[in-house]
This record gives sequence, C-alpha cells and structure tokens, in this order.
Amino acid sequence: MKSKVFEVLLGVLLIQFILPQISFGKSLDSLYFKNSIIETEKISTLAQNWVVPATIYPSYTIVQFDPAKRLSFKKELKKISEIKRYVPNNAYIVKLKGTSLDLDQLPGVQWYSHYGSYLKIDKKLLDQNTSDEVSLHLHLFSKDENMSVQDALKKLNLAVEEASSTHLKVTTSLDNLSRLAAIEGVEWIEKVKEAKLAVTPPVESFRLEAPRRSEFESLNGYTTGAKILNADKLYHQGIRGKTELIAIADTGLDRGRQDSLPRDLLGRVAKTYSLGRPEIGKWDDPDGHGPHVAGLVAGNGALSKGSVRRMAYEAKIIFQSAFQWGVQRGKLMKGVVLPDSMEDLFEVPYRDGARVHSDSWQYVLSQGEYETYAAQLDEFIWEHPDFVAVFAAGNSGVDLDGDGFIDESSLAVPASAKNCIAVGASENLVLRAGLQKSWGLLGRLGPDTEESIWGASPVRDDLPSNNLAGIAAFSSRGPAADGRIKPDVVAPGTNNLSLRSSAEEVSPDESWGVFNDNYVFMGGTSMATPLVAGAAALVRQFYHNQEGRKFVSSALVKATLINGAMDLYPGQFSNFREISSVRPNVHEGFGRVDLGNSLLPSAPRFRRSIDDTQGIGESEERTYSIKIKNEQEPLRVTLVYSDYPGSPAVAKALVNDLDLTVQDSSGQVFYPNGRNERDEVNNVENIDLTDLKAETYVVRVRGTSVPLGSGEQSRQPFAVVISGGLEL
Repeated sequence: MKSKVFEVLLGVLLIQFILPQISFGKSLDSLYFKNSIIETEKISTLAQNWVVPATIYPSYTIVQFDPAKRLSFKKELKKISEIKRYVPNNAYIVKLKGTSLDLDQLPGVQWYSHYGSYLKIDKKLLDQNTSDEVSLHLHLFSKDENMSVQDALKKLNLAVEEASSTHLKVTTSLDNLSRLAAIEGVEWIEKVKEAKLAVTPPVESFRLEAPRRSEFESLNGYTTGAKILNADKLYHQGIRGKTELIAIADTGLDRGRQDSLPRDLLGRVAKTYSLGRPEIGKWDDPDGHGPHVAGLVAGNGALSKGSVRRMAYEAKIIFQSAFQWGVQRGKLMKGVVLPDSMEDLFEVPYRDGARVHSDSWQYVLSQGEYETYAAQLDEFIWEHPDFVAVFAAGNSGVDLDGDGFIDESSLAVPASAKNCIAVGASENLVLRAGLQKSWGLLGRLGPDTEESIWGASPVRDDLPSNNLAGIAAFSSRGPAADGRIKPDVVAPGTNNLSLRSSAEEVSPDESWGVFNDNYVFMGGTSMATPLVAGAAALVRQFYHNQEGRKFVSSALVKATLINGAMDLYPGQFSNFREISSVRPNVHEGFGRVDLGNSLLPSAPRFRRSIDDTQGIGESEERTYSIKIKNEQEPLRVTLVYSDYPGSPAVAKALVNDLDLTVQDSSGQVFYPNGRNERDEVNNVENIDLTDLKAETYVVRVRGTSVPLGSGEQSRQPFAVVISGGLEL
C-alpha cells in the first residue's frame, strides 16, 4: 500500500497554513515551494478568526513582507531573527530569537507561518511504502544546527553514517520520515543518490575502427577536441596554463604512483587524494576514465611528440580519486563514490591553491532539479567567489517521442546549480577512428531489436563525429527544472583521444577504440567537461598575466567563455533544425567555447571586461557607455553573477535578481536571452545585437531585487563582458 506519510503531513500542512495569526496586506504574492504553492492572501482570509498561542511556533518561520519596504524591513527583521533563506515571492525563512509575537510588532510583515514538515520532504519519498528502508540526506540550515540535529536523531535510535557541517546521512524506514521532518534545523530531506561517470560506454557488438598505431598526422589535429576551442592565439602569447592548478575528481590515475605516471602528465601532478578508498589510500585507476579526463585537461602530448596535446598543457593538477569497488548481485563492480558534501569535495583542493575544479560525473535519479548538491555547490562558490566548478551536463539525451529532436529536460545534478559551468557535448571531427557507427545503431535497446533511443531521422543516420556544428545525441538537454538555461556551453565530446590507463584491470573494450598503447578514444560529456575546465584555467591565466588582475572571479571566467562562444544554430542538418533557436537554447546553452573569440578577438572586434567584486544593492544601477565604431561586428553583452545559494525546498533557485539591458540612442531597450522583457529566472543574461549603428549604446546592470547579499548592505557582485566593433 502507499505511504500514510503523505496524509499525515498534509494534515500538518493544512493546520499550519489555516491557523496562524497573521498581519494582513492589500496585495500578497504566492509562495513557491516545490511541494506547495501557498496562496497566502487566500489563507489569510480563511485564518482571520483563528487565534493561536505563539508558544506553539517553533523557531523556523516563513515571513512574507511588503516588497516596497524590503530594505527597512530586513534591517528590523535581523534584530529578532537570523535570516536563513529567501522564498519567492518576497519571503524569508528565518530562525526567530524569541517568539512569533515579535513579528506582530514588525512594520512590513504581511504573512508568517511555521516552516512545516511537508515543505521539507522530496515528494518522491511520499510515493514509497512506509516499510521501505532508504538512505536519506538531511540538509541543515547551518552548521550551528549540526549537533542538535544529531542529538535528535539519537533519540530516534538512528545512527549518522556520514556527516559534514550542513549535511547528515541516515538509513531508516520511511515510518520515521515525519519525525525526521519535524526536527528543528532540518531544511530538506531527499534520497541519497548514486554518483556515476558522465561517459557513454561503447557498444560491444560493433567493431571499433582505428588508423595505424603511430599515424598521429592522419588524425588532422582534431582528435582531442582541444583544437576546436581555438586556443592557438593564447598559446602564442605564452598562455598555456603554467601558473594554474586544476583539481579533478575522477576515478584515479594510472597505477597510482608518481613514478609511473604517463609522460604527458609527468611532473605536473601536484597532489593526489583517495576519496573512494581512503582506508588504503589508493588512487590508481582500475576504470580507465580518470587518465583520459586528466589528459584532456592538461596532457602535453609528450607520448606523441606533441601531436595529442590538450587544453592547459602546462598546468599542474590535483587529483581526487573517487574509484571504489562494489558488489552488485554477487558480482564485483567498478564504481565511484563522492563525498556527501560539496564542501568536503572542494575545500581541500581550494586550500591547496586550485581555483578550477573539473567534474565528469553526475548523480542518478535527477532531472535538472535544484537539489541539495546544487545548493551546496552554489554556497561554496558564493563563499569562495574565485572558484570555478565545471560539471558535465550528463548523457541522458534521447528521442523517445520519435520526432527527430532530442528531448528536453534531461539535465544532470549538480550541473543544475546556478554558479557552476554546465557543459554539454558537441561533435568532434574524427572521420576514421574511434566509434564510427550511426546513432540509430548505437542507441538500440537490445541486440534483437531495431528499436532505438535515437530511432528517427535525421539523428538516426548521423555519425558521432562528422560535423562540428552538431550536438552529440547523448548530450543531456536543458532547461533546469525551474526553467533556467542549461547547459551553459558545449565542447567536443565524441571520439576524443586521450590517455589510456595502464592499470591491469582496464580492458581496451571499455573505450571507444584503442589508438595505441598510450591513447584511446572515449566519448561523453565527461570528455567535453575537462576541455572546458582547461579553457577556464587559460582564461584565469590570461586575466592575471596579460591584464594584471590580482583577483579573477568565477563569474568573470564564465562570462568570458559565454560571451565568445560560437552559436551552432541551426545545427548540422541541411533541412532540419537540430538546434531549435539561436543562442541561448536547451541544446547548446550559449554555444561552443571559442577561446580566441572570447579573449583575443580579431580587429576590428574588441573586448571589454568588468569584474565588479563590490557588487550592487537593491535598486542600484551600473551604467557603461559603449561607442560602436564598426557596426558590422555584432555586439555581445554578457552578465554573469554567482548568486546567493537557494533552498532545495524552493521551486525557483534564483535569489538575487540583477537585470541587464542595452539601450540605443533612440531610447529603444533590448532585453537578454531572447526575451522582450527582463529575465527573472537566470543569473546568466546575454544580449546579442546585429542591426547596429555607429553610435553610443548604454549598458545597464540593475539590482532589481537583492534580498540576500554580501555585507551589511546586502550587495550582489557581478561580471560583465562586452565585445564588438568597439571604439577603445
């Protein structure tokens, strides 16, 4: 039978939203939680005659306010509470220092209620039987709640299996779900998800074709995918990653010894950590995925006399090995295990000096939702604004409705985070090596069926790496569950050539094809991601070395890559729009990374970059006057900001809303992301203009809503990159 938990919690919900004593206003907006849209004005009307003693209110409370009085209200609210989260529209979750009676005396309060149990639970858990035993993640409001929550769990006879500052893991039957949700300090409860690599396995029944073992020149320079990202101008200026330290979380490196590393990485692996097997400290790679990824980030091609050279080929790396052996149905299986907390994953390499983190893995059972891991990722970057996290968008692209388009909404977590760079896979250009079979064949559901996840023309007949304008069929499409644009960018992720693991447990059949003893082909957003991570490191080095910037925010790195990215619309097919619209869109995000165009565009095109680390507050504005000298060059203006972390319990991840516009001399205003009005969903906003005049344009960044920001004045830092036929 279905769980009674839902019925019990629904009863709690009805009580808590009909009974509370509330201040009233003329116009109240709804509150958008994942589990409920709360129409506070209607509930207020129903509740007018109810009087509830303030003593029944636990400390965590939802408080909705008059947006016209936000600044003064927030100042007064801080005197009686700790503000924890923002809830759209115009509400906070706070921890009261006293009782709810204090709220009655606060000017600007429109509605308040206890933050109740039903709002804290991933709805998927409510559909399971109460007898089911599951592993759960409890996301806490703050580290200050950690010990009190653990004490409450002990009273329920539950053991904490893993713990970080704001994250606890327990295994229990769902009979305990309502009790867990009732614990003060718990913000959100969801099922523990399994991490997996974002690589597409080969199809065993197909022969993998390869050229002769040493013919590097036959591969035309495209095989790693790095050439397509157009970094040669940077290389000629000495920007090759030498001053950068890039962290990689993946399976492992070769045989797990510094003295036996492949020559492409020799001497440039600064540190290694064992995440998957800490008890024995091993960081070797029985899978084959890790060396391939590391090579795409920073391999220098020493084993190929420079022919197989990758992105940041002079950078050093820190490697966090996540490989772990597991047992499934009595059989030994290869797998990965990541820390339960993004803070635990990122903090150590950050202290070591890494400012770019490459992550070619994802969590299963996720469809672009803003869940615990995404919120934690955003929180880390908010607190470490120069940290660039690059995540694979996932390999769940399918065409189940058979219309020839790859279906939307298959984005992986934590690529759904606001502040990371989510990477999809475009096609490489490799015509006679690796895996050379059509998507229709590669996507067959079994050896005895013609049915395929890519069974409709034209994707059915397409080859994986025959057109640079194409998007890989497997690449997960956006948007995020709340409508945000994802992926952010794409990079080649089919038939990428990189390092082969020499560990005995690695079979050549696990790759897309063996080139020789040192290199293999693989494909997936796993392969696109390290290329973008290497590109991000080059952007950082350029700003440090060439422009003398001491601090480079992750927002500036992301804005730079997005501003110069190449729009692949309409895709690779002559009579079929593989990509539905110009950038941005759910297939390519803002386009394929192009480093030359991002940092060193060819004259008469020029770039201007602003990294406003002080930020702007609510109702404040920054303006930039841009004189167009050459109207033939498109004008691109990109705004990116690392937003304040959202709550996994809330339906809309965006907290602070900065708005970008461009205005011409006639007063016409242009809006971002293909809209005719301001964007209230994304923390990435981009305006592309082609019909230009040789005149002055005004770029505006406005703090439309900044409910939670840095410092006492609550400010939101941001970055803007402008490129075009600018007069310098």
